[in-house]
Amino acid sequence: MKLRTILCAVFAATLLGSCSYDDGELWDAVNGQEERISALEKWQKTVVEQLNSLQGILTATDYITDVEKVTKDGKEGYKISFLHAAPITLYYNADNEVSGTSDEVIGVAKDENDKWYWTLNGEPLVVDGKTVYVNGGDDIKVEVNADGSTKLTIGDNEVTVPGPITHPVTGVSDKDNVVTITLNGGTTVDLPKYLNLSKLLLDEYKKETAGEQTYELNLPEGYIIKLIDAVPAGWTIEVNNSALRVVYPSSGDAVVTFLISDGKTQTVMKTVTFKAAADPGSTWITIEYSGALIEIPSGAVSVKVTTASTITTPALRDNICKPLKETKSVVNIDLSGVSLATAFPANAFYMSTPSVPETDYNTSIENIILPEGNYPNIFGSAFKNCSALKSVTINTTSTIPGQYSAEWFVGCDALESIFVPADKVETYKSTWDASLTNFIKAIE
Repeated sequence: MKLRTILCAVFAATLLGSCSYDDGELWDAVNGQEERISALEKWQKTVVEQLNSLQGILTATDYITDVEKVTKDGKEGYKISFLHAAPITLYYNADNEVSGTSDEVIGVAKDENDKWYWTLNGEPLVVDGKTVYVNGGDDIKVEVNADGSTKLTIGDNEVTVPGPITHPVTGVSDKDNVVTITLNGGTTVDLPKYLNLSKLLLDEYKKETAGEQTYELNLPEGYIIKLIDAVPAGWTIEVNNSALRVVYPSSGDAVVTFLISDGKTQTVMKTVTFKAAADPGSTWITIEYSGALIEIPSGAVSVKVTTASTITTPALRDNICKPLKETKSVVNIDLSGVSLATAFPANAFYMSTPSVPETDYNTSIENIILPEGNYPNIFGSAFKNCSALKSVTINTTSTIPGQYSAEWFVGCDALESIFVPADKVETYKSTWDASLTNFIKAIE
């Protein structure tokens, strides 16, 4: 506004001094200056918004929870949300820069005490011999002077720079739990993103067979996780920032508490339950196959089937697998005692009733141990739509059953493991469909 007033006064004086003066060029000049001033003022407003927002982010004691790219009135920006405080938005508009100027770049840096201070063109901003630090609550102002210079006020500190001030922020990214603010000139500011510490560990971990299991954690640098309870006899539970290692016994539960901290201000206690076997304490019911349809006792959860002699593929499918998959209480199935010389049957645990689609799913079976022996193939759709299925154990000793169909595990969304003999893990991975590679693991 100050520059507008000066221009108008000059224009009025010129008119009074010469009545015959052709004012066209003067009006063009005035209008051009008005447009330039308007652009400058709009630009400096954006800069002020950014500097205040940047100051608020750097001095916030809250946690960043989310970063979202937004657009408002032609200005692009990044909305940064916090756990408790109101969001802060960094707006900029690179297309609105004033051309033909030597812009001054305002940024930030850290001193040897890890404290933020303002910079001008990459050097510390110094007023009266003192570095100007970033302090929450400082009022920041940017004013355009009549000569085209800019007066920058930060709290009680004031400095004049030759030209307009360039917007400080050029981008914001959110990666690997770190929010990175990129400033003009390439300087970056890394700020940790909030992690819900209580969710870094699950409430419950479970393994259906005895043995070791490792769970990746990958906590950020500086975070702390410790086991603060005594581990029950028969269990091994170890933890560090990269992984949780558990050696499960054959059965039983372990309940222990962990301390988790971000290494600064946030610390939580997390109680976790570890379960060995699908249903610790459940009784395995053994049924010996006699050549007829097996009968599953009411409420049976874990069922083991044995045979006195070798049986055919159709007999396994119709007389053993069919009643098992149709009994809704059955969770665990052990067929290791079944002697099978031919292929494992197609549709063994697939309900396969297309006329009644809603029954084409088994929702109870979680773990299946296949027959021992050296059968050449596992036929198609053997486990299709077993939606609760977590593990399949294959006990063949010498041969690798051929993957007769790619539909073995279609609809098995809960699948975690396909256990095979340890010396054949790599052979299975190279032989079977690539979609199953990550599931193939050694029998403990």
